[in-house]
Amino acid sequence: MASPRRTAPVFRTMAVVALTSAFVGLPASRGEAVPDAGTPATCEESRRQFVANGNAAEKVAEQLNDARVARVKMQKAFSAADKRARVAKAQYGQLASDFKKIVSGELKAAPAGQFAMFFSSRSPKDFADQMALMDYVAGRKGEKIDKLDGVRAAAVKAQSEAQAKLAARVKVEKDITAKASDLRKRGTQLTGQLSELCVGDDPTQATGRASRDIARLPIGPASGSAKKAVSVALAQIGDSYVWGASGPDSFDCSGLTSYAWAAAGVQLPHSSAAQYGVGQKISRSQVRAGDLVFFYSPIHHVGIAINNSQMVHAPTFGSPVQVASIDSSPFVGATRLG
Repeated sequence: MASPRRTAPVFRTMAVVALTSAFVGLPASRGEAVPDAGTPATCEESRRQFVANGNAAEKVAEQLNDARVARVKMQKAFSAADKRARVAKAQYGQLASDFKKIVSGELKAAPAGQFAMFFSSRSPKDFADQMALMDYVAGRKGEKIDKLDGVRAAAVKAQSEAQAKLAARVKVEKDITAKASDLRKRGTQLTGQLSELCVGDDPTQATGRASRDIARLPIGPASGSAKKAVSVALAQIGDSYVWGASGPDSFDCSGLTSYAWAAAGVQLPHSSAAQYGVGQKISRSQVRAGDLVFFYSPIHHVGIAINNSQMVHAPTFGSPVQVASIDSSPFVGATRLG
């Protein structure tokens, strides 16, 4: 687990820090990919393309997190359905085998089967009674087999349906992964262009402000577990944003929140949309330290409130974990975990 240890985080390129403030407040791209607008000619155009690509990439990254969470759930559902189908098949096979043995044994009770049974019977009525008993036994066993066959058929159908759904989830995840890969490549290209076009940016100015401000940051009232989560999140200030990462030295938005709250004993799914379904829903005015705050519609960004006005979050590619105003992005809801 990372600990409160950083005062001057190291950044890989000048472009990474130059865009620390550029992302905040910009609307998320409504598409799932940003088309290549060509090579930017100016620093301003390079920034605009970089931020637009980052917004789209974050949305796709959270969609990928959602897809992974859904795929894991479907894998569990398929495993359960597969187990039920295997058990039902085995039970049916065993009962069918037992039925055959019982009926065969009863038919052969007499030395020469039914023919011998007829001649060994004391009377036609005795023979009829024995045959009726055999029919009854066969009928009861047959009914039981029919019922079990129905159970087996339903289990096999459920198994097949779960397998198809799992395959569909895997395909969705694969498709989103491909989109995310394209956006990452584009982000890498734009990072290089930024470092060439925005050579006047000071890579230490933003981090210096962040380090000094954190020491004076007021953490609002909250429960012990919430304060623990906030302190752990604040300890990650300056860590790089990496799609799909959940620590200890790099994060995406939901990776940071799940990492921080795991330190406080609460396990969260690695997905901003899924995290919105955990805990008690609260209004914007009720937000306090430790609450999860969510942004954009559909939800694809989350941070941890430090107080009623500030949060710590992992913004997007090129922007490290940092503190920002809760109201700098389109707020859609908040939840309280403890």
